[in-house]
Amino acid sequence: MKTFFFITLFFLSASVNGQQPFEENIETDSSNINIIRNSVYRVYTETFKRTDSVWYNVTYIDDTTKLNTEGWELKNGRQLGTWKEYDSKGNLLFTENHDKHTCTVNPKMFPYHKILEAMKLAADKMITDAYGKQFMDKHVIFNFDCNAYNKYKTKFGCCKDSMWTEDYLGSWTEPMTSKPNSFLLRYEVRLNQADEDFIELGICLDSNGKYVPSEDDMTNNYGFEKVKPQNKNFTIAKNKAIESARKVGLKEQDRTKIDEFLFWENFRKQKYFNGQFRYYITELIEEKQYNQSKNRQAFIKRYIVYVFNPWTGDFIEKKKMKSVREWEDGHGLSTGLIPDND
Repeated sequence: MKTFFFITLFFLSASVNGQQPFEENIETDSSNINIIRNSVYRVYTETFKRTDSVWYNVTYIDDTTKLNTEGWELKNGRQLGTWKEYDSKGNLLFTENHDKHTCTVNPKMFPYHKILEAMKLAADKMITDAYGKQFMDKHVIFNFDCNAYNKYKTKFGCCKDSMWTEDYLGSWTEPMTSKPNSFLLRYEVRLNQADEDFIELGICLDSNGKYVPSEDDMTNNYGFEKVKPQNKNFTIAKNKAIESARKVGLKEQDRTKIDEFLFWENFRKQKYFNGQFRYYITELIEEKQYNQSKNRQAFIKRYIVYVFNPWTGDFIEKKKMKSVREWEDGHGLSTGLIPDND
């Protein structure tokens, strides 16, 4: 079959190190191809029309035979199988298997990596101590998007007051430039192993591997829930939860307006026990778009939320919540689910 294609060529407004980035789009019968070039990389992405498959390939712009990384992913961005990453000299940096959730670095390129490995063991133990090994094995996956910092006090102002400052040093997949003393490790918590959706669990540690409450604890999913010894496993059944919600008021029959997911209710405290897992069934009852100001638009969604205890499956309460999205000149914010007190 003859392949018909068109090429759209345009220049992006931003420049990288003085060189204008360059983007090229190619459409064929079977796929859409996107190629981006900047001063460092050539990024080739081929999205196949008839399958949920994307081929991703990155090479170095000064020599496109030198591979940075490549592999398959789904259209939602989830990477599949084994990916390797190389530096511009051809040195292997790390190998990550997304199916087995493993990531092994080249020790020659990561001189401080053993410190991160020790911190992961400390954080693993905290999760196991809080929820048990069965919970760890069944519901938790380590996220290699963790950060290492150098934390220190700096002087400022005429009175020479001091404040804590953190310099970012690297991560599990970025070689650290010096020895770190502060860490943020992230985990994915799922209701079931087959679920695509997850809650991010953050754990901050000091140089000794001790938990450190931070300001992030009050805004993100950081900290732990204090769980009774007999309830250290998610037992809620989704079908039974829907049935229970209908008994207490859920009327919507259109499943596209009903969502179900694990949720972290943050106590917004700088404490070790700083929240609780809940299972939410949300019923969309109103969508509204309006102008927040002359140039700022807003979109609000209102919900009735049916709240369940995922450890026991028990129905807890029904409450009103909302999500708000605002934007202006291409920039904006989104609140996620928050109490609806209007």
